[in-house]
Amino acid sequence: MITIKIIRKIGKMLRGGAGKKEIFLGALCGVLIGFNPVASLTLALAILITLLLNANVGFALLGAALGKIMSLILSAASFHTGYFIIHSMGLEGLFSKLSNAPVTALMDLNVYAMVGSLPFSIIIGILFAKFISATINKIREQMVKAGGNEKVGKAVGNKFSRFLMWLAFGKQKVSTSDVLAKESPLLRKSGLILVGSVAVIGLVLQFFLLDVVLKKGLQSAISAETGAEVNIGKANLSLAGGKLEIEDLQVTDPDKLTHNLIQLDTLSADVSVSDLLRKSYAIDLLAGSTLKRDVLRKSPGKLIVKEDKADKDAEKKEKEDAEKDKGGKSIDDYLTQAKTVKKYGEKAYEFLKKSRDNAEAVAKNEKPKPSKEKAVADAKRLGYLKTRADLVSTRPAWTVHKIEIDNVEIGSHMSLQKIAGSELSSHPELNAMPTSLVMTPVGETEPTAKIVLHFENLALQHEISANMKNVSIGDSIKTGDSLKIEDGKVDITANGKFSADTLEVPFSLLVRDLKTDNSTLNSLKQIELPGKLYGSLLSPRVKVDLGDNLKNAVVGAAKDKAKEEAKKAAEKEMNKALESDEAKELKGKANDALKKLF
Repeated sequence: MITIKIIRKIGKMLRGGAGKKEIFLGALCGVLIGFNPVASLTLALAILITLLLNANVGFALLGAALGKIMSLILSAASFHTGYFIIHSMGLEGLFSKLSNAPVTALMDLNVYAMVGSLPFSIIIGILFAKFISATINKIREQMVKAGGNEKVGKAVGNKFSRFLMWLAFGKQKVSTSDVLAKESPLLRKSGLILVGSVAVIGLVLQFFLLDVVLKKGLQSAISAETGAEVNIGKANLSLAGGKLEIEDLQVTDPDKLTHNLIQLDTLSADVSVSDLLRKSYAIDLLAGSTLKRDVLRKSPGKLIVKEDKADKDAEKKEKEDAEKDKGGKSIDDYLTQAKTVKKYGEKAYEFLKKSRDNAEAVAKNEKPKPSKEKAVADAKRLGYLKTRADLVSTRPAWTVHKIEIDNVEIGSHMSLQKIAGSELSSHPELNAMPTSLVMTPVGETEPTAKIVLHFENLALQHEISANMKNVSIGDSIKTGDSLKIEDGKVDITANGKFSADTLEVPFSLLVRDLKTDNSTLNSLKQIELPGKLYGSLLSPRVKVDLGDNLKNAVVGAAKDKAKEEAKKAAEKEMNKALESDEAKELKGKANDALKKLF
């Protein structure tokens, strides 16, 4: 039955009632639909226009299949063409306005492949539409010509031939000759009613499926930023109340797919419909609870972005070496930690440098210059069909004026924390206020850590401070076989400034309650070690002053030990003297004297 239906579909397309104009419009619109790289308002409008025009749906589906295949083949070319159209033809201002205006912002005209695919889709669509309509028309002409032949007419006039014709083409309401002579209107009859009905049905479905669409959209958006799988248990958007609520957010660690980078139980935010229409979000309060990091997943997550083969092979080798050296040298642990720190430093550097460059351009009333290298790198990471141009001009794409997250679990060595922040933004250089994040122990007022980013004033450096108490160092420090640390506490205080290119953060470490296999170190009550973090984010350096402080601590410990040994020796001699015969005789005389007195 399926085979017969397919044969009939092809037969109806060849002999059916669609005129040449209907075939042409259907094939052209189908290709244009298929070339859309992302689901957006542009795709919805293309479908509605196809329904409004007198376009044949069958040929539209055929064209859409061809368009989708060609869009994948030409994805790189579409990306580079889109970059040229937006940034090199003097049209960046136009696309910026469209990408920041209500409604048109939903058309995703900042996606390079969306803009760049337009010339390809038009050329391929017209060529395909002309070819398919001309071919079908030619076949029909031959069928009419053959039908007029006396011998052919007798051959197809018997019952078996009519059965085969019915099997291939179905019941034909209009003759092929009439179809050839048919003049089709440009617009479909009742097209407006059909478009209106589809739009209403779409809005109703979107209303009922809004949470599902929102959940998928958020997962895709966060995955594009982190490069790994993102899971959301539940997402709810109330358009009337302007409230967005998310439950059970899990972001996979791209460097360790068995664990979540962060895991958040609940998250809520205030949003407005006008912001949604322009894809620009100003959130007054973003609140959440129970944030955890480095949590083991029930099943490993997936890596979304493309991996560099060299990096993947290097990571595999590191894991194999770590397994071989398990319980042996600790140098691998240090190297792994160093690479992790370096990776975070590089990401921080890229963010700070980009924001600083943009801030300098804004201060000069200039637009930030696009970077082709950065766009290509993003395309290789996210895919050519998803990469977007940064066309934000007057205000950030999103801003969170206030953030509050309770019960943040940093690790077993630290108490529960709460995070408060202000003026977090996608484009901090466009915000007139500094960005700040403060982490404070639950129930206390003195911050554990604080960071303030100054993009509103280029003359100011960014600030960072830390005040961490009772950090356990037993599990976090590995020193190899030369020294084994079983337990210990350290208080860390730091206060300094930094930028993309400089680091100047003085700190102090107060080490105490050491339990090691070295008795001299164990005898130290506490060691205060001053130092500083300096250099740059790309090449950080740490300097710790082990001179006078460590010397004084060792000397103090030696004096205390000497006093303790002297005290023990004196007590020993005194006890020995008290046990002598002379001491016993003197003690007896003293007792007799006391008896006489009392």
